[in-house]
Amino acid sequence: MKHLFHSVLIILFSFGLGHAVFAIQHTIIDDVKREVMINIPVKRVVTFNKYNTEFFRAVGGQSILVGMAQDTNKLTNYWPGLGKNVIAGQNQREPNYEKIVALKPDLVVFPRNGAWEKAAEKLKQFGIPVVVITGWDVLKHTNNIDLIGKLTGKSDRASQLNALHKKYTDMIADRLNGVQKRTIYLEKTVNYTTSVPGSGWHDMLVQAGAKNIFDDIDIAKQPKSKGNKHQLSIDPESILRRNPDIIIKQIGSDFVPPSHEKMAKAIQDLKKRPAWSELNAVKQERVYIMSYFIAGGISKLIGKLYIAKWLYPEKFQDVNPDQLAKEWIETFQGVKYPGSHTYSG
Repeated sequence: MKHLFHSVLIILFSFGLGHAVFAIQHTIIDDVKREVMINIPVKRVVTFNKYNTEFFRAVGGQSILVGMAQDTNKLTNYWPGLGKNVIAGQNQREPNYEKIVALKPDLVVFPRNGAWEKAAEKLKQFGIPVVVITGWDVLKHTNNIDLIGKLTGKSDRASQLNALHKKYTDMIADRLNGVQKRTIYLEKTVNYTTSVPGSGWHDMLVQAGAKNIFDDIDIAKQPKSKGNKHQLSIDPESILRRNPDIIIKQIGSDFVPPSHEKMAKAIQDLKKRPAWSELNAVKQERVYIMSYFIAGGISKLIGKLYIAKWLYPEKFQDVNPDQLAKEWIETFQGVKYPGSHTYSG
């Protein structure tokens, strides 16, 4: 038996398959309840959706990433050493199957709102498994990271990330226990658009102790022409009627943060809108800028911490969200923190 194993090992290495010798076949259940059989640990992964790509790098290390979408790869200075050669499609809905096959991945990962069904069908003939992990879903963070740890054979690293997430999630929940919720208007990068129930951005607000002023909107009853649950067009007059306690505007989606001048101008532009001088948030100087990029960090935990501190500064005087952002970027992403992505004027 010992000699037989040795012979198999030599054969596998001679065909360039040595990385799979010590893999163990497992059946996992993914985010859409599919049972998928995979050789674990995986060594070569193609990921779609920025959050999925970040989490695989955070847990498995950058060397595991052999392919990603162009809309993720384009982030300035965020993927050192990973150039256009790793681009495996435009985005999570437009993968390049020919390129994916050429990259010879052990696994391809899509979020549940990506093209996973078609991908699973097309890649099956090449023996490439497709797993659905929805990294943008803030309610599934712990399960997502646990699964990535299992897939990559880096459960200890996954536990480290989950411990960081739990530390701050528990802190926010404990400090906000019993508080009277303050109201918030979150404006997306497009003017007069916001997030409503069903979106991870809405969940971010709720978990930060906020009451979204548009939490009564049922996306199923909205015309598709107005957008989706993540970015829905709203009537400017309705903001005045609902009169939020604080306002947050998202600008900038790149790893390099917007300049202070650009963020300051964004606040001034908001304050100059018709009748906005009468809003509580404007009168009390509680208008803030947060980049789209940093708000989504660690399943939107970084965004939650900033928002919780802005909403309830008396509860978080000893907390600096910039420190969490820096730890995420430098410890788990392995790149230099570029400076703050927020501005409060």
